Amino acid sequence: MLMLTSFLAGMDIHELEEQVVIEETGARSGADASVIAITTPKESTCNIQGCRNTLQVGEEVSFSAFIKNVGDADITDLSYTVTVYLTDSNQAVGGVAKNAQGNDLIWENLDVMCDDASVCDYDSTTDPLSAGAFLGGGKVTLQRSGADIVWTPTQGEYMVEIAVDSPIDADTSNDAELVYVIVEDWYDISVDLAWIDGASGEEMETSSLDASSLQSGQFKLTVTADGSNTFSPREVTIRMETSGQVDTASLSDGTDVKGISYITMGTVSNVEIYQNETDPNATQMGNRAVMTYQTAYEMSGELYPTGDANAQFEITAEVENYTLYGQYDDCVESSDATEGNENVTTWNNFCEVLENNDDRPKTDYDELTGSKVTYDDIRISRMGIYQGYNSDCTGVATTFMQEGEDGDLNVGCSLLYADVEHRGSDPTKAYGWNVSYSVALDGTPVASGTLVECTVGLEVPYVYSPLGGGAPVGAVCMQTTLEPGEYTFTMELAMNNKSSTDTDPVPWSGGTDQRTSNNDASMVVDVINNLPVITSFELTTEGDIVVGQESPLVFAVSAFDVDDPSGDGLSFAYSYPGGEIGGCSGTQAEGATVCTSPVLPDFIGNSPVTVVVTDSHMGEVSKEIDMFVWNSAVATATSTSGVEVQYSLDYNGQSEFTISSFEDDDTVYDAVQLEGFTGT
Repeated sequence: MLMLTSFLAGMDIHELEEQVVIEETGARSGADASVIAITTPKESTCNIQGCRNTLQVGEEVSFSAFIKNVGDADITDLSYTVTVYLTDSNQAVGGVAKNAQGNDLIWENLDVMCDDASVCDYDSTTDPLSAGAFLGGGKVTLQRSGADIVWTPTQGEYMVEIAVDSPIDADTSNDAELVYVIVEDWYDISVDLAWIDGASGEEMETSSLDASSLQSGQFKLTVTADGSNTFSPREVTIRMETSGQVDTASLSDGTDVKGISYITMGTVSNVEIYQNETDPNATQMGNRAVMTYQTAYEMSGELYPTGDANAQFEITAEVENYTLYGQYDDCVESSDATEGNENVTTWNNFCEVLENNDDRPKTDYDELTGSKVTYDDIRISRMGIYQGYNSDCTGVATTFMQEGEDGDLNVGCSLLYADVEHRGSDPTKAYGWNVSYSVALDGTPVASGTLVECTVGLEVPYVYSPLGGGAPVGAVCMQTTLEPGEYTFTMELAMNNKSSTDTDPVPWSGGTDQRTSNNDASMVVDVINNLPVITSFELTTEGDIVVGQESPLVFAVSAFDVDDPSGDGLSFAYSYPGGEIGGCSGTQAEGATVCTSPVLPDFIGNSPVTVVVTDSHMGEVSKEIDMFVWNSAVATATSTSGVEVQYSLDYNGQSEFTISSFEDDDTVYDAVQLEGFTGT
């Protein structure tokens, strides 16, 4: 009789049961196209403070994504599709959205890659999408028929899907990605100032008036209420200021505007100013100056400079405030709960609310300058941040956020950039110049310096030249790596003071900048860290895994970081319930996307293995797979008559397997098997 008493007594009965192991194995064999991440449009996010990364109605948007071959064979035939679905705040995919003409918002490019260069965007005979490569070498802007796919959105909430397809795709589960996008209506009050040619009555193109031969300068103020939907603001107040050597300044109706004045635009009408939701007798009326939607309101005026031969002057106009009428939070009234009646009644009344800003602040201001002599002026015309580079600042920029725009920046290599331009009255007079900059993170200075050129980060570099003559514009830039937090960027343009003519490198005349208020620009913006994405995590060791076996455990992980497309800044760590798997942690450059380990006794049983991927900004994600490892043992026993028995067993458990006794009766022991186990 064969006795296994010692073994059975020390083993949990569940260890004898057949194990069902869920493994994420089977590395993708063959070509496998995958949408790794959608970068344009950005995903909209909302909290109690409001929503970020939203689109505006009518603002054309293209589609960009990282599309990668995550398989082990070339892709030679590829197509992609962009689909815009309706959704709500729950972000469930609804029906396909339609454009203004009633057509489905679906764009399909069946000719992304094929073996005919005259038909497809990419010729697979010379440049197939090889294993591990990104389409287009990185982030790609999706096209159809040679032009960018462009969506002109209407108000609403959407799920944008980008999907790829290939007839040789080994895994279709990773073919598509979705992002949630909010599209909001926009409203704008634009202000425009223009000098008027006294002879023709036409607007002049220049904003700097040469008044050397004029007694006065005629000007026009134009204010327009615009937006993606009907927008009729009330009591639009414009702050106008004339400064410098000004004798008199007035509007055509006789209003004195010398110095600081406040002008109300619109047509006076008797309109509702309050309406109770449930009591029509409580409606109130009043006279208000109302601007009609998309109607330009104009006022003309005239400025006389002083008799000073060197008189210089300036006119500025900007939106001070305005009121809106409708059902707003400020109009809500609620009843108080009382003892015995806990119900609260809310009335959404109509009322007027005061506003100070609109959705496009860059159009809220304009200026004019003039001088009886040469007017020296240079300015920063545009400032912003380029992004989209690799972590080591290689590659090309793919996005640009301009001063005054809403949204967030991403961590990583970025290019602080500014355009500068000549604004003086004599375009042939050139000025030497420089731009000083500073960068602060959460109020702490992190960088500063002086710039005169932009030779990095852009496809077309700019080399310093004086502003004027044949070079009225210039550019400056500096590369920096952004961390998560709130950044403040400032730039200040300075005109080089010089009274003589220089011949090195280009002749330029000195001057004193006569309007320094347009020399400064600043941005305050939040920088966020997009977490890496683990696209696959696999145990590539094939067959049953038995402790002590010759072939090792091999884990393979693939990850992507939209802030670092090269992946150089990613690091990897592997662990099991007993701790870290030794010898596997490291960076992508160190080969840590593959973990090789001997099959140790600590792994016996159903053991989850976790990989943690960390980016250079300490953002981390993890993924887990199950691994099942069998224990292996050979037990022996010898009877009193010298008969020896051996039993080899692969089983689930870490307890020792022994045969405590053996009785050599007439029982046959040859090839005895235990149900549910391997070995005899």
